[in-house]
Amino acid sequence: MAVAPAVVDRESDSELCSCVLNALTHTLPPYTPSPPAPSYSDHPACGETSLHYAAGGRFRPRNPASTFVKQFAKATIVLRGQEPNVRTPWYGRDEVISGFVTFENACRVSQVDILVEGKLDIMMAEGISKVTTLVNSSSTLWKRTSPSDSCPEQVEFAFSLPGSYQSGDATYSLPPSFQEQNLGGAFNSIRSSYRIRVTVTKTPKNRFSFEKTEHLFLSFDYLPRSRSTDPTTTLPGCIANIKQLPNEWYQVTSIVPVEPQPHLEPVFSNLFVPAARVYPLTDPIPFHVEASGRRESLRALLSTNQPESPPTSPISPSRPLSLVNGKTISCLQKCEPKGLRVYIVRQIRVEIKKKKALKNIVLAYGEMESVPPVMDTCRCGLGDACVTPEYLSWTGTLKPSSDVKTGGFETEFVKVADYVALAIGDSEVPWKDITNSVGIKLVTDSWEDPEPELALHDVLL
Repeated sequence: MAVAPAVVDRESDSELCSCVLNALTHTLPPYTPSPPAPSYSDHPACGETSLHYAAGGRFRPRNPASTFVKQFAKATIVLRGQEPNVRTPWYGRDEVISGFVTFENACRVSQVDILVEGKLDIMMAEGISKVTTLVNSSSTLWKRTSPSDSCPEQVEFAFSLPGSYQSGDATYSLPPSFQEQNLGGAFNSIRSSYRIRVTVTKTPKNRFSFEKTEHLFLSFDYLPRSRSTDPTTTLPGCIANIKQLPNEWYQVTSIVPVEPQPHLEPVFSNLFVPAARVYPLTDPIPFHVEASGRRESLRALLSTNQPESPPTSPISPSRPLSLVNGKTISCLQKCEPKGLRVYIVRQIRVEIKKKKALKNIVLAYGEMESVPPVMDTCRCGLGDACVTPEYLSWTGTLKPSSDVKTGGFETEFVKVADYVALAIGDSEVPWKDITNSVGIKLVTDSWEDPEPELALHDVLL
C-alpha cells in the first residue's frame, strides 16, 4: 500500500516560529549580569574561627613568596615556593621547579641554558659504577639573536618534574633522593640525586679573549609526598583496646623456641600494629606485644638475671600460682625483659646481573612499658610444672628519627622496604633474633594536616 508524502508549508512554519520568538521577547524579564562572587579563603580571617576542619586528600600548598637563594660569584639562582630556613631545596611528586637567575653583569651574557638532571648511581666493589639516568631535560632560557639584544637582569624558568622514568622497556616511579654507604657484598654504595645546572655563555671581553662558559650547580631533594589513610595516634596499644576494636589491629604470631634450654616448651609471641600498616614519619606508631607460655619457658627466655627465692607460703588449691611464685612474674612485668625488642627495620636490597647485596638498618627503637599480664588460676599445685600458660604484655610506640625523610621505594636494581619487627634474643646483630615482622609503608604526611604554626621544613629536616 503506497503512502502519500506529507506536504509541508515552509512559509507557515517560519511565521509560527517568528510569532513564538516575539511572544517570548515581550514576556521574559530583562537580564542583568550578576555581581562577581566574593573572594573566598579556607583560612579564617581576623576575628573568625574555624569550628571544624576535615582533612582532605590534598597537601598544604607552598608559599610562592618564600624563596631559596643560592649565590655564586657573579650570579644568583632563586627558587620559589620553598620553606624558610631549609638547607636543601626539595620538591614533591609532579611539582614545578619555578625560579629565576640574576646576573651581576648581564651585558656580556649571550646565552642562558638550564638542565635538570637526576641519576641513580650504584658503586660496585670493583670500582665500577652503574649509572641510571632518571631525569635529563634541558632548555634554552635566553639567547642573543642580534648584536643589539641585551640579556635581562632576571631570567625566569619553570620545569615540571616527571613522575616516572624508563629503563629499557619498563617504566618505574621516580625514586626519592636517597643515599646509603657500606652495603657489603658486591656493592659499596647507592645514591639517587637530583640537581639543576645553569650554563651561562658570555661574549669575549675584547678581541684578544675567548668566549667564556660558566656552570652554576644547585642540588635539590626529590621527596614525593604521600598521606596515611587512617589515624594512628588515637589507638592506644593496650590489650583492652585490641579486644574492643579487633578490626583496627593487625596481628602476627610466631612460635619461639627456648634455645638455651631446648627441653622446655616454646613460647608464643604476638605482635599487634594498627591495621592500616601505612604510617606517617611524623607520628608515633603504637604497638602491643604479648608473650605466652609455660612459666619456666618465659623465665628462661625473658627474665632478667635477678636471683629468685623459693616460695615461703604453702600452695593452696584456691590460690593462683602466679601469686605463690609471683616474684618472677613481677620482675617480668615491671623490669624490661631481657632480649625483647621492637624495631622499625629498613631493608635495602641491590641486585645487578646475579650480584646481590642486602643491608638492614634500624630506623627506630620501640619505647615499651609493661602492662598487667592476664593470669589464669592454676589449681594443679605443681609449681613450675603447671601446664596452665601465663601471659605477659607490653605496650609502646615507634617513631623514626628526623633523619629519615622518605619511605620505601623500588627501581630496576634497588628495593627499599620497611618492617616493624619483634626480636627476642641477645645477639649482637638484632635481626638474627627477629621472630615477628610486619611489612609497612612509611609516608611523609599524617592523616591530619599539621597545625598552621608547624612549618613543613621542621618535619622534613
